[in-house]
Amino acid sequence: MGIDDEDLERAGTRSRRQLTNSKKYSVYPPPLEKEEEIIEKLDEQGENHHHPLGKTNNFLSKLVKSKPRTVAIFCFVFTLLFIGLYQSPSIHLLSRRDTSTLFEQTLEFNDSSQYTDYALLNKLLIEKKVSSTSALSRLDNYFNVNSPGQNSFANLLSKGSVVGHTFDELRRLTNSVSLPVVSTGKNRRVPVTAIIHTATVTQLYIQVQAILTQTALPEHIWIICDTASKQEVEARIMTLDRRRVKVMARDDESSLWLQTAAHVATEFVWIIDQDIAPGKRYLENLLKLSYTSQYKSALLGTEGAVLNMTSRDKIECIPDTMHSGSRQMRSQAVATINDSWLLHRSWIPYLMEAIEKDEIVAAEPLMGLFISRTLYMTAGIPSIALPTDPIERAYWGDIRLQRTQKSETCKALEAMVKDKEMQDIIFQEMHYRGQPSQVVATKPILFYVDSNQDFEHLAPLICKFESKEEIDLHVVTSGSLRGLSDQQIRSSLPSLCGYDDFPTRVIVHDLSMLHESTDWNLVNDVLHRLTRILSVVRPVLMIHTLENELAISVDAVSKIVNVPSIYLPTQDISHVTWMTELSLDTLSKWNSFDIKIMITTDKKPHALARLLNSATNAHYLGDKVDLTILMDQTTDKVTQTLVNNYNWKKGLKNIRHRIATSPKSPIFVESWYPASNHEYAIILNNDVELSPMFYIWAKYAILQYRYESFSEQLFGISLYSPQILETDPSGRRLFNASNLVQGNAYLMQLPSYAGAVYFPEHWREFHDYITARTADINGFEMQEIAIPNLRSSEWDRSWRKYLEELIYLRSYVMLYPTSSLSTIHLELKKKALREQFKDAISLYNVPLYIQGFDVLTKYDQLQIFDLWGYAATMEELKERGLTLRAEISSCTLIEQQYDPTDLLCPFARLVTVALENENDLLPELPTKEITVYN
Repeated sequence: MGIDDEDLERAGTRSRRQLTNSKKYSVYPPPLEKEEEIIEKLDEQGENHHHPLGKTNNFLSKLVKSKPRTVAIFCFVFTLLFIGLYQSPSIHLLSRRDTSTLFEQTLEFNDSSQYTDYALLNKLLIEKKVSSTSALSRLDNYFNVNSPGQNSFANLLSKGSVVGHTFDELRRLTNSVSLPVVSTGKNRRVPVTAIIHTATVTQLYIQVQAILTQTALPEHIWIICDTASKQEVEARIMTLDRRRVKVMARDDESSLWLQTAAHVATEFVWIIDQDIAPGKRYLENLLKLSYTSQYKSALLGTEGAVLNMTSRDKIECIPDTMHSGSRQMRSQAVATINDSWLLHRSWIPYLMEAIEKDEIVAAEPLMGLFISRTLYMTAGIPSIALPTDPIERAYWGDIRLQRTQKSETCKALEAMVKDKEMQDIIFQEMHYRGQPSQVVATKPILFYVDSNQDFEHLAPLICKFESKEEIDLHVVTSGSLRGLSDQQIRSSLPSLCGYDDFPTRVIVHDLSMLHESTDWNLVNDVLHRLTRILSVVRPVLMIHTLENELAISVDAVSKIVNVPSIYLPTQDISHVTWMTELSLDTLSKWNSFDIKIMITTDKKPHALARLLNSATNAHYLGDKVDLTILMDQTTDKVTQTLVNNYNWKKGLKNIRHRIATSPKSPIFVESWYPASNHEYAIILNNDVELSPMFYIWAKYAILQYRYESFSEQLFGISLYSPQILETDPSGRRLFNASNLVQGNAYLMQLPSYAGAVYFPEHWREFHDYITARTADINGFEMQEIAIPNLRSSEWDRSWRKYLEELIYLRSYVMLYPTSSLSTIHLELKKKALREQFKDAISLYNVPLYIQGFDVLTKYDQLQIFDLWGYAATMEELKERGLTLRAEISSCTLIEQQYDPTDLLCPFARLVTVALENENDLLPELPTKEITVYN
């Protein structure tokens, strides 16, 4: 009996076979193997078998018949013996539990084994094992299909980065691929449901017959027709095998019959146009390719069309252009697959969602454009046209039953692209498909918005990015269930940006989330769908405002597809419109560096509380910022309690406490040492108060002057804009940068003492320099370095003396804002002193800048001031540094490697030796080597 007959029997279409061995019984517990053999022999030999048990039974029957008195005596004696044994305490009787066990061991009863056909069961188990293996492979394929890699072959082919395969190469790809069958036997059935939508029944018989004769037979065949033609359809296919064919009547308008695919339970759906008869191995060929790593995440077919970006009114039909010789017969990316579509079941929801949004085209010949466009726009699934065997095309490819010079599909597409109103809609979505653009080379950026509120906050950034011709702008929304659909974006964006119409250069993707609540199901849904979009669009950058679980999902997606992700809190977006002035490559470094905050404090809890409060209220752009508080040995219990109880939510909080008294210089210098060249530190003392915008200023300046442009001369970024300078030995001098500078920033050699960002390379060099200088000053005093007319030259115990020396010798500069992002609180203890120096204190306590930032001036256009606040050029600063360096160091100048060695080479000195007599010979003095810096 074949497997098909067995399936029919299980389905109840055949009479049940007569059960054999119905008189057998089973014994519980099962007997041992030897006991089973004995029981089988007893069954075979029957009643005439001379078994000892049989002999005993015969003897008892004869005894009862021949001697009844003897039997009565025997029974009486047995009864007395039983009573005696029962009353004796030394003899153990079987308990109820023992009796029950004995009963179970000897009871014989029927079980289902006597009804089991073990031959059929073994066969079914083998099939079940094969089916399980197939199911596992299908499950693995599901995740592969729905999580395509950014550099998958199909995506690279759609971008034109790789060359496709010839027909013979495709055959070799599928040689090792086995079909995922749901049944074995003569006709292999595969997990495919074939759907035919027919409006005329003229060619239906040939079409269904072509499907039934496939080498890989679909598990189901559905024919969709209207109610009026249902009887005629059934009559046409009456002589064919109807076991797997089902006729469905639908009277929907337009192309809504496609919704039938939502009810498919098989792994694949094969939709076939009404005038197409597939070749005998067509399904097998496409199905095997769908399981290869190269084509598993692509919509495959042998009929397609290419929309040309340069000649918008022309259509290239595939395979017509292949056979004409204009194109080599290789697999290639196309704008649409026509005539038949093999779809993974996991792709169907994308089509259903598009149908619900009325995005489906009304004309039947444009069904391929709808399917290809929807899968690509919503799920990143490219359409790949495959070459066919030029000799046996009818065997491998498909045959057009109503063939003309050009198919109806190509005619409809040609008419569509000639419509000027439709061209912008069609071709603006082709920019990221690898098609050549008519404008300058562009780079894509992607915004993810989850709600209408998020969209309103991000709209200013979206509008500013859209105005840049070098950027392709993509907006991804979670869908209407999350509060924002693509239609809402299209309708509201023009008014938000001040446009009359929706900008054609903005491409909107609707993920259509299936969950209303923020839970892990939603997280997985975002992870899956957003991965597809990012894999295809491949943006340089993704910007979002998501928090909590959704943020976790988006961050995971960005790591999977290697796309930098920027999280912007909604309250910070209005302060970062300057992002649009930076290149996308610079913005992609947004998360590539860390900014740490280092605070040194002593016995001033009120001043520390003011500083911490201002730091808490600042904008941090969603970054993780670690805070370190370094308490001096003099800190009191109140300060320690404040530090311990302070809740820092922007990152890690580290606390250090010094146990010995130390000068201010090492406390400042040792507060931070960089772990990498992408770690920056803002060093503060407790006399400083911060503007809410201080971190945004630091972030913007680092991006602008370290990643957008770069100069070795820039060693830091000041938060403070001084109004008084202390570097002149003759006294303090007023300095008003706003009257001297055009713009919002300038360069000056002076290191800030009221809060600054220090760069890692220069800070390491300063550590090495001050280490060598203090060692020399406290030791051999081999080198004297003094900057002319600089007040700090006399401050041997101050860090400023040594940092200003290094700055002068290297011609380093620091970036200063024209409006201050920090201020100093000089708190004099005596009231008389506060009144006396009231005006001077006001010069240090500058107003804080709390507005947003305009575009920062380019580095080479920044005005430069020297240590004393006088205007200078970089060439003048370098000349001054080289002049002093030649006076204090004997080493030759080396290229800038942030190494102070060439500055720390003292010159040779003459040694005076006392002699008793003028004519005495000079003693030989041994050479003494001293290492000043190593």
